[in-house]
This record gives sequence, C-alpha cells and structure tokens, in this order.
Amino acid sequence: MQKVVKLAGLLALLASSATAADIVQNEPVVVADKSGFYLGSVSSLTFPDNTNYTFGGTSYDADYDFGFYSGLRAGYSFGSYGFVSPRIELEIGYGTADADEISGNGVNFGSDSFGDARTIQGFVNAYLDIPTNTAFTPYFGGGIGAMNLELRRQGVSTTGVAMDDDDTKFAYHLDLGVGIDLNTISFFRDSTLFSNTTFDIGYRYTAADDFDFTARDGSASSTDFSSHAVVAGFRRQF
Repeated sequence: MQKVVKLAGLLALLASSATAADIVQNEPVVVADKSGFYLGSVSSLTFPDNTNYTFGGTSYDADYDFGFYSGLRAGYSFGSYGFVSPRIELEIGYGTADADEISGNGVNFGSDSFGDARTIQGFVNAYLDIPTNTAFTPYFGGGIGAMNLELRRQGVSTTGVAMDDDDTKFAYHLDLGVGIDLNTISFFRDSTLFSNTTFDIGYRYTAADDFDFTARDGSASSTDFSSHAVVAGFRRQF
C-alpha cells in the first residue's frame, strides 16, 4: 500500500510540473506534424513487486525498495494518420532494486535482509501519439521483448547468501503518458539544444513470468517479476 501511495504522489507531482510548463508559454502554439527518425533516453523510478525463491526447504519472499531503470532508444515516427501519429522504436536498458525485507516461514527478517534484483531489458516498442495542436501530446502503447533477471546475492543473516542466479524470459510493458514539445515552451524556445526535442513523462507497467532459479543449496524455484514505474525521457528527432 505504501508503494501505491508513493507512486500516486509522484504522478501528482509530475503532473503539476507539466501544468506549470504549460503556463509559462507566452502564446498559443501549433505543433508541426513531424515524421522521421529519433534517438532518445528513458529513465524511471520503479516499484518492483515481490519475488520468491526456495532455500533449505523454506520459501523466501523478497520485498524491494524502489529502484531505478535507465535505457536508450531509437525509433521512427510516421507522422499523423487521422487522429493519431504512430511510432516504433527499439529500447535497451538496465534496472536495479535493493531487497528491503525478506521473509520466510512467517518471519520477517527486516534489516537482516540483503541482496538486490537486477534486470537487463530489451524491447520493440510501438506507440500511438494523439496530436492536440499544443505543446502536449498524450501517448499510449507498449513493447515486447526479453528480460534477464538476476536475483543477486540475496539472503538473510541466518542463511548467508541463499540465492545468486539469473534467467532470461519473454517480457512486455504497457505505457501511458504525455510528450511535451520543448521547442514550444518559452523557456526553451530560443535554445537550439532543445530543438525537435520531446520530453516524455508517464506510467509504465512491466512484467515477465516463470523465471527459473537455483539456490546455493541446489533448490530449484520459479518466480514472476513485475513492476510499476514513473517514467521520464527525451526524444530528439532528426
């Protein structure tokens, strides 16, 4: 529940920032219909759901603190087709989150827990932008690809390192957000650094299932991975 409250608060803060950016415009703007290749980055504050593994005949459940994800992307925008503007892109990135609390047999080991979860993610993404003839362009879409998940040196004080393994599975994500054309904002308008540049901000849900892991004692287990994230990024079109 605390993670949901944190996520809602962050989304509210980011939404208010976007509104403030709109206010600083001196006059209404009309955003040109753009098509072409772009390069960009994406970063997020992530809230991973729990993962689990078996060690010594006990099932352990790892709860994570918020984590971070950073990636690079390259894509192509097709321009407007009626009320939408489609684009596709390739993305590759790296994420990490520390284990906050690990529990087993009904015992929460709290500060005696250690380890983290690391991911390498690669996706083919597809989005639909919804032009509004303003600086703000809502978008929705997602991607499919693969994720390598590493449960790195996880354990509790009584077991030592119990899990240190990785696996790769099919993964997907769903996105919803808004792109802000920085060239139409008065604060950025006179800077060539931000020409043809869009700032994206939104929400992402990522999931991958059935990762297979082997603990230090040879115990085999399977777990799913999912996360919620506040995402921000830049796209520069050429």
